Amino acid sequence: MKRPILIVTIGYIIGIIVGLYLNKSIVPLCIILIGIYIIYKILYKRQSKRFKLFSIKRYLRYLKIYINKKVILLIIISAIFSNTITITQNQRYEKIYNNLENEENIELIGIVISNREEKQYYNKYKVQVRYDNKKLKIYINTNKDVQLNYGDKIKFFGTYIKPEVQRNYKGFDYSKYLRQLKVYGTIKCSKVNILKENNFNSIFKISNNISSKVISNTNKVLKPEESSILLGLILGYKTDIDEQTQEEFKDASMLHILAISGMHITYVILGINIIFKNRIGKKLTNIFSIIILIFYMFITNFSSSITRAGIMGILMIFSKIIYRKNDIYTSISISLLAILIYNPFLIQNVGLQLSYGGVLGIVVFNKNILKFLKSINIKNKIYRYKIKPKIQKKLDKIKEIISISISVQIAILPIIICNMNTFNPYFLLSNFLLSIIIGPIIILGFIFIIIAFINIQIAQKLSAFIEIGINLLKFISKIGKLKYSKIYIPTLSLFSIIIYYIIVIAIIFIYQVYSAKKPNKTQIRIRNLIALGKIKLRENKKIAKVIIIFLFIFILGIKLLPGNLKIYFIDVGQGDSCLIVTPHNKTILIDGGGSVNSDFDVGENTLLPYILDRGFTKIDTIIISHFDNDHVGRNSIFIKRDKSRKCDYWQSI
Repeated sequence: MKRPILIVTIGYIIGIIVGLYLNKSIVPLCIILIGIYIIYKILYKRQSKRFKLFSIKRYLRYLKIYINKKVILLIIISAIFSNTITITQNQRYEKIYNNLENEENIELIGIVISNREEKQYYNKYKVQVRYDNKKLKIYINTNKDVQLNYGDKIKFFGTYIKPEVQRNYKGFDYSKYLRQLKVYGTIKCSKVNILKENNFNSIFKISNNISSKVISNTNKVLKPEESSILLGLILGYKTDIDEQTQEEFKDASMLHILAISGMHITYVILGINIIFKNRIGKKLTNIFSIIILIFYMFITNFSSSITRAGIMGILMIFSKIIYRKNDIYTSISISLLAILIYNPFLIQNVGLQLSYGGVLGIVVFNKNILKFLKSINIKNKIYRYKIKPKIQKKLDKIKEIISISISVQIAILPIIICNMNTFNPYFLLSNFLLSIIIGPIIILGFIFIIIAFINIQIAQKLSAFIEIGINLLKFISKIGKLKYSKIYIPTLSLFSIIIYYIIVIAIIFIYQVYSAKKPNKTQIRIRNLIALGKIKLRENKKIAKVIIIFLFIFILGIKLLPGNLKIYFIDVGQGDSCLIVTPHNKTILIDGGGSVNSDFDVGENTLLPYILDRGFTKIDTIIISHFDNDHVGRNSIFIKRDKSRKCDYWQSI
């Protein structure tokens, strides 16, 4: 069996998805599938050997190359295992929610496992407690005068705040988000007593002290904006980056640089090899690299992207130590399986989906896309001679950058649309400019971080170069402000996503078949099959035309026929809002919520995502019942969308 870890990972993911979205045991489904397979084998009879173009049985033979009894058995076992874990953990969360909610005055002892997060009216900490004979992580909100440190053992009293569930259609579910962090909710503290200081695992304590000192020293040397971007770039620490900067990076398709990726790991390994390879030898350098990568994962708090990149980097180095070839699919599978075993709810994490989607896009699509781009020969038509080798090398490098950007974008496009509902057509431009400057900035950033940890005075001499690099990143982010740089797209259905990936894979596969200089037997067979299909279509042109016309009329009829009147009441918090969809698919929005006393942007964070989730990018009519703040407040969608002219007309009643 080839790549058994990959098979196990696929089964593990299937089990988690069934447990999360259906909340049902996968065992009955597995029994039914096994039963169908046995019945098919019993009732199977040989058919005539006459060639048929549309023979499902013949095409299924190709699947037997990859899917056999051992593979199916491995998938079923791993799926049942992960499905059972997911359902059990779901039930555990609900049980603890109910138990904590039923307690009026909660008294717990725990250890602070995060640094202070300052809010407007309170301080927020993450605390590890023992409750119902189990270790749990919870957030606590304390008064501003309460100052706690990482590792403090505390005794606290307060009331439990249960995480909110999804309130609107496809809306944000805070309880699911906290499950990705293994957090069971929040306790609003009325009293906190410090029992003991520095009462936590020494390794975590050391790594936290190092990251805290790096953050503190960087903030002392650089301006707040430059410091926050650099810390996001090197450590993935995005807490201090203001919303406007994050929005600009997101609109310019640059947000991925603020998450630790394989690029960061590559530079870490490269730096260690340059410094130590000639001094301590190749093998010891590789071992030291693994130790540094593990420590780097500690100080960056084991986020999904750094864990993925770190594990893959460690496996690559380990394969060199034991003189084995590193298999990229196995490395991806091991890293993903490790993350999901730790916490199956991380499968819903957008960062994890984008990280693995981008890597798979490069692995699956990049080779063929680069081959296609290199097949495009640029010649000087005036002088009729080939481009000089030096220029050709630069053009090939540009093609590689473009190929990687396209590969990543193809793979993650449905994820971006489903979670952000936007598409930036200038992504090639922003990613090309990034590829030129991001390497030197990251290398310089690592050097600056290390020096700032040791000596602030020396780091101040490098601060001018860091500021230049950060300002270049901010300049590139202005691409997100160009016209049509932010195209809104409705949330895709599961069926649309599946069709999208099938079409993309089919196009890549067909291109691979026809671009092969020395096609193998399977590729020749596919070519012949496609040619035979074309012949059959030519022979039955009339039937094909009738089918196309019928499909066109059917789709047009579905669009033109009136549907049902739909009225959706939207939970916007304090205010009111209602979306009406007429039988002819016209949209009417009545009120938009909002609050003058709150910084929460109802229009941006609630209404706009809701309308896009319902499949609309335009409101035909907006009706305002009256102009109170809870119906058309300053954070309402009316103000947000006024300049874009997405509404045909307004009406006040």
